[in-house]
Amino acid sequence: MATKHTLALSTKIRPSRRDLRLASGVILFIYVAAHLVNHALGLISITVAERGLRIAVAVWQSPPGTLVLYGAAGTHIALAFLAIYQHRTLRMPPQELLRIALGLSIPTLLIAHAVGTRLAFELYGHPPDYAHVVWMLWHSGREGRQIALLVPGWMHGCMGINFAFGKRAGYARLRLPLFGVALLLPAFAVLGFLSMLKEVSLLAQDPAWVATTIVQLDDARRLALGNVRDGLLALYFGAIAAVFIARAVRTFVEERRGSLISIGYPDRTVRVPRGWSVLEASRSHRIAHISMCGGRARCSTCRVRVVAGEEQCPPPAEDERRTLMRIHAAEGTRLACQLRPLGNISVLPLLTAAPRASRDSPSDAAEHEVAVMLVDFRWRHSQRRLLPHDLLYALNRFSETVGSITRAAGGLPIQFMGDRVSVLFGLEVVPLEANRQALLAAAELDARLAALHAQLQRELGCETGHVVHLHTGRAAVGETGDQLTRTLTAAGSVIDVVWQLAANTAQHAAQREDEPDDGCIVVSRPAWVAAQRDLQAVAWHELELTGGTRIEIAQLDSASVTSTARAAPARQ
Repeated sequence: MATKHTLALSTKIRPSRRDLRLASGVILFIYVAAHLVNHALGLISITVAERGLRIAVAVWQSPPGTLVLYGAAGTHIALAFLAIYQHRTLRMPPQELLRIALGLSIPTLLIAHAVGTRLAFELYGHPPDYAHVVWMLWHSGREGRQIALLVPGWMHGCMGINFAFGKRAGYARLRLPLFGVALLLPAFAVLGFLSMLKEVSLLAQDPAWVATTIVQLDDARRLALGNVRDGLLALYFGAIAAVFIARAVRTFVEERRGSLISIGYPDRTVRVPRGWSVLEASRSHRIAHISMCGGRARCSTCRVRVVAGEEQCPPPAEDERRTLMRIHAAEGTRLACQLRPLGNISVLPLLTAAPRASRDSPSDAAEHEVAVMLVDFRWRHSQRRLLPHDLLYALNRFSETVGSITRAAGGLPIQFMGDRVSVLFGLEVVPLEANRQALLAAAELDARLAALHAQLQRELGCETGHVVHLHTGRAAVGETGDQLTRTLTAAGSVIDVVWQLAANTAQHAAQREDEPDDGCIVVSRPAWVAAQRDLQAVAWHELELTGGTRIEIAQLDSASVTSTARAAPARQ
């Protein structure tokens, strides 16, 4: 059971399995990325690629580099085998299965490459430079295999990085440029390799170049290297087979011994072998259970409350303890992906969603640094004379105006609530650009809504106004709703503040009794600063919000916002 004592962080810093997996994976990812960059240099020339290769060789073939690289590779593979063995069921999301399959395929390609380059150099002094490697691949017709080597390793690494850091705000802000790098770097590497292949094929037409540059291994040495390669491949495939055989033996023994336990859910009870995690039991019996991180104790969405059988639950390990501490978990809360009960228990999944008709899993929420716009459509008392259809007509014109202008400026309207529309900027751009987009959209919206007010006055005889509120900060953005209707929603202090700004302006308008003027733009100081506008160009006044929070705001019109667009950046 997760008590305060067991949730206390250990004073002795010990790397957990998750830490080791992440650290070793990052090291291997850096190695693969450097390898791809080296290949891409071939677009310039093979000579430039050779210079980059010499730097890489100096780093990775040094004693520390060798220890780090091969230690990371061994650790990562061992942890992968351990994870496969511990998984009691291979029923998991397709993305997770693809990542595992790609990871298992990488060593089959790397072994041959390592034997033909590093081992050939260590045993026989065969140069591992691009001229020899490319010439050998071109001469043997195996250049396609070398190109194929790049794909699974890079995809596995990118998926692993996304799993590890996908929920962090900094990563979310960089998601678009990182996707561009993930897409373009291997493409440039392939093109660079093909360019070097073409260059070497032309040079190889000169027998003198081959005689003076290429050092060929004799048949005996090639045979010896081939035997080593085949032996390592057999050892690797044997290790994979041993893991799955061990899983089968464990299942057989458990079934013969009848060592099954019961896990009770609110609507049913399932029987599974002792040693299964609660999440594995849910997946095996098709019980809806959220797990956004793939079962690695990172996201806490699979959390459950143990309602019976606490004494059958081993204490949380380091990875689980950290996550429970981070979410300030209550007594009895555990992560289903980590909890492997020793006996019968009953649990209540705290975030389990009902099965959906249109999709298999909920949209992942992610943190973004956003600019938030909240537009209020204000009415004088004259709207009471409007017929319901006239009122809907006016509200539709308002919503259409706000939606079209903000979308064209780069924003995304997320809520249409009659006479109020909220819009997010910054889901795909950096905060500077997001706040500039929001300010320019607010200026255009102020002018367009003023024209709409005049039109509604002529057509319906009603007097209307508007207020555009702008603020910036970090928010969690994700989908909410039921089985059939899903909408994008944002949550966080930035949303609370902009709603309080709207409530404040509404209160002041009500106190004036004559309701708002034609329109205005209320901008918070953080949003103005984030857009790098001149602080001295506008008048600021302090506003106290609920809870004692103070914020500086300025009330502007479209002309003021537009005129400061070319002003000097704010001095902070």
